[in-house]
Amino acid sequence: MRITLNADEVTKLLNIIQSIDTELYGAIYNQYKADTSKDKSKKRQSIQEATKKREQTAKAKIINAINILKIESREITAYAIAKESGCSYNTVKKYYDDILKEAQNEH
Repeated sequence: MRITLNADEVTKLLNIIQSIDTELYGAIYNQYKADTSKDKSKKRQSIQEATKKREQTAKAKIINAINILKIESREITAYAIAKESGCSYNTVKKYYDDILKEAQNEH
């Protein structure tokens, strides 16, 4: 079982455990300190890089879909772009305005 505690709750729990079993307290306290001191910047950076890559992929798919719709002289709507690109409607809506502005600036 896993529970989530804030810092105050951990402190209170450790104080209770310390008064009951000092050996258990030492083991838990050492693990707690080890877990809270881990360097999480690499994980955070990896997550940011993965997110950026997904955004770039989605934007590229959306731009390709817009170009296809233009070539086929079809109406450019968020729904049509989502259908053509394979991206979700919400993803298209997220980038829709920015991509249309970029597309208009290029032409």
